Amino acid sequence: MLHLARQAPRRAITALRRHQTTTPLTYYSAWFCPFAHRATLALEHHADVVPYAWEEALGWEKRPPTGDEDLKAEDRDDFWYHYKSPGLLAANPLGMVPTLVDEGRVVTESSVCVQFVDELAKARGGAAPALVDADPFVAARSRCAADKANRTICSGYYRVLVRTEDDERTAGFAQILDGLRAFFEDDDATDVNGPFWGGRDSPGLPDCVLFPYAYRLYVLEHYRGAAFAVPRDFERYWRWYEAMVARPAVARTLPDKDRYVAHVAKYAHGKARSKVGNAVRRGAAAHDYDHKLDGDK
Repeated sequence: MLHLARQAPRRAITALRRHQTTTPLTYYSAWFCPFAHRATLALEHHADVVPYAWEEALGWEKRPPTGDEDLKAEDRDDFWYHYKSPGLLAANPLGMVPTLVDEGRVVTESSVCVQFVDELAKARGGAAPALVDADPFVAARSRCAADKANRTICSGYYRVLVRTEDDERTAGFAQILDGLRAFFEDDDATDVNGPFWGGRDSPGLPDCVLFPYAYRLYVLEHYRGAAFAVPRDFERYWRWYEAMVARPAVARTLPDKDRYVAHVAKYAHGKARSKVGNAVRRGAAAHDYDHKLDGDK
């Protein structure tokens, strides 16, 4: 069984020291998981008032596959399955990250975790700009933009990475590019006040939802070839991307690229058995995985 090293941003420790009277959130996470990365972005954005204790809660173990009866004998090599920490399973029996625990109360689902951290920071008088706008109408549009990015760009990423058919990979990458165009052509994203969604000068909910996948798009070019690189003439996208990675609170959350390339090889080579990977292999969208049907089996 392989246990991966904990990789919590250093800021979390600093925030803990500054807020000795505030019970830190227990944060069940995984360094490689883009879903969890969303929550990490929110926690680092609000680290001045939302201390947290990171627990690396997902690992991988290599063992023979269950199911897959149609595999040829020579293809029945060892496959990779998730190891999930006892603490994570006790808090969230589905074993999904991110999972946040506050004195026994549990918050799950990546975009919900982002909004929860933002609301907690507001209640505590945090200094960082809110991730969700105070105007209910702007907030509603931002939630729609975040959901659309999740359903197009993020699901397209797994379609390219996991599917074996060339036409499926090509369609998945077209889905990504269409999603990026829509994200940045949205009327609320063309304001010249700032590079982030809605013309903001600091990231918001849609940025936190999209960025973990945008950061990982380089692996598609690595495993699938130059045709799967985001064109440089996507100027609005690249301006946004460079503004995101330049922010210290974002930079602290970034997994090492070489390490991530090695990690994601199990998906690119069809050896990963996770809920998302299983869903995409059977033809479903990544965001439509089924906990029972796509369980880690």
